[in-house]
Amino acid sequence: MTAPTVLVIGSGSLASAVCAALATASGPPLRVVVAARGESAVHLCRLAGTRAALAGRAVRFRPRTTGPDLRAALPEVIRGEAPDGVLLCASHQSPWERRAEPSAWTALLGRGGFGLTLPLQADLAVVAGRAAAASGSWFVNACFPDAVNPLLAALRVPVLCGIGNVALLAASLQSGLGLPDQRRLRVVGHHVHLNPPGPAGEALGWLDDEPLDGVTAALAGQRACDRPSLNQVTGQAGAMVIDALASGSELDTSLPGVAGLPGGYPVRISGGRLTLRLPTGLSPEEAVAANQRWSRADGVVVGNGRVRFAPAAAAALAEAEPGWETEETEEFEAARTPEVCARLLTLRERLRRAPEGPPGGPEGPSGVPAAGPA
Repeated sequence: MTAPTVLVIGSGSLASAVCAALATASGPPLRVVVAARGESAVHLCRLAGTRAALAGRAVRFRPRTTGPDLRAALPEVIRGEAPDGVLLCASHQSPWERRAEPSAWTALLGRGGFGLTLPLQADLAVVAGRAAAASGSWFVNACFPDAVNPLLAALRVPVLCGIGNVALLAASLQSGLGLPDQRRLRVVGHHVHLNPPGPAGEALGWLDDEPLDGVTAALAGQRACDRPSLNQVTGQAGAMVIDALASGSELDTSLPGVAGLPGGYPVRISGGRLTLRLPTGLSPEEAVAANQRWSRADGVVVGNGRVRFAPAAAAALAEAEPGWETEETEEFEAARTPEVCARLLTLRERLRRAPEGPPGGPEGPSGVPAAGPA
């Protein structure tokens, strides 16, 4: 039989971590195509292929280079490769920008929350998700899936899930509890919980359907780690998801953006399908409500076909761009995401040329970007 093919879009730190894990972890034969701008895909595939050879794993990596406009190239790349599945690890906004190049733009995100970047994270996901659906491929979005995947659902773009975020929280809890896997562990949490909990509260965990105490203390070590280095764990967890989807095997884990839901949930992957694995006593409606509360703390909520920025995010955006209509700085229809993305890119370009720290309050708890694609 021909090995399944997975198309990985992007060549930043998360795509590299996923490919490194796919190269060395035990798993079925697999073909991985890496699509990215320029020669970065070539270098990534060369390194991952070498690791696979050393590990003796039957996984082959092949680059697919695109021109500078990745967005325009994606439909043809996905159509031409016709993969079994697509993993998107590329967006218009790196989560590491504040660390590498602080500016008035990153200060704006600090005041308003990472949720302000939703249109920048979603633009490529909409294009890739639609192309994947047209090719009959499953689609996993790694770019801010807690908020982007609900937007995809509002636009009727099929998406299985994301990787990272709640998966990283669950991995840390699994390690702290000394568990061999996550069959006994269930975690409901959000991207915002990669930072210490604020007024909206902490992520929730259960062991054998019993609530876990001391989640904040258990996650303190992870939260103290250097953020880019956490992609090594996210990449490992993501590779396990990709292997399970490609092979049809079973995996109990926790994932963000499941079937377009906001935030993250415990799930079971089996036969290429995902089902919620909530603890006894917690309904899907209650889990979604908790994640929407956490979404507001992260700066953005998607619901009823509209994107709504939280008050702090809307205020920060209105201050930075007074010319924008009030409605646009507070909420907009999901279908207008490409237009809002273009306007945010223009605003970002202007603010990047300004020094860090324009007028306004200090950065809030969401000011430190969380693990994600680079």
